Amino acid sequence: MAKKSKIMKIEKEQKLSYWQAQRKAFLASFSNIAKKGFFKSMLFDLLTLLTIIIIMNTGIVLVQRMSFEAMPELMKVYDLKQSGDLEAFNSQIAEFMPVITRVVGLSLLVAVLAFLLISFFISWWYGKAWCFGLGKKFSARYLRKYFLLNIIWFLGWLVLLFLTINIFVTKAAAIVIILEGIFFFYADPVLRAVFNEGKSIRENFSLFFRTAAKFYWFIFFILVSIILGIILLLISSIFMKTNVLFLISVIIFTILFIGWMRNYIIQLVKSIT
Repeated sequence: MAKKSKIMKIEKEQKLSYWQAQRKAFLASFSNIAKKGFFKSMLFDLLTLLTIIIIMNTGIVLVQRMSFEAMPELMKVYDLKQSGDLEAFNSQIAEFMPVITRVVGLSLLVAVLAFLLISFFISWWYGKAWCFGLGKKFSARYLRKYFLLNIIWFLGWLVLLFLTINIFVTKAAAIVIILEGIFFFYADPVLRAVFNEGKSIRENFSLFFRTAAKFYWFIFFILVSIILGIILLLISSIFMKTNVLFLISVIIFTILFIGWMRNYIIQLVKSIT
């Protein structure tokens, strides 16, 4: 019994070894590309990417069409404000308010629907991609809890972005947003790597924060990711003169990068949790 405990202790110490974990995760990020699950994940990553693009572009078109109706009125109001005629400005605002309110209301409705649809398909397609990477089975229970997790996660980031823009001045806000972007860059995959449909949303977020707080474990991952991202962008830039080839290369490299990143994070999180 004592010998078994000693062996387990040694294995645990090896598991928590910083550079051993870094090396293992780095090598696994490339070696696991050859596995069947990686290509299955790539398919669902592609579906996720295409779905987001379609929903966002459809939403933008709908908002533009709705705004087109109110554009003449908005231009009149703008011209009156610029001229300094406050009485006429207030009069026009009162007259056009029903139209403006309707357009703003419909635009918000489109934005909310787009947000929910994007969250749903990320939960479905992207959730399946992560299930293949983690070797898990995708189920209706997994989808429901993952969808709720994504809603809370994305809303939290939207609120944080709103507060950043409104609290800080332009230059400071830009710096804070960059720092938030770096945190999101590794925090989002960490959240997906630790997600367990058998646990409550609160438990999942608790585990996520405990893992993500170990920032020093992810420094090497971030640096390698930046270098690899720059290399892929430089390769894509070769095709910039041909729009179709450039777009195809960007999509392919994006999917490969996401899959590589998933391999890396999954192995790294296993080593530190």
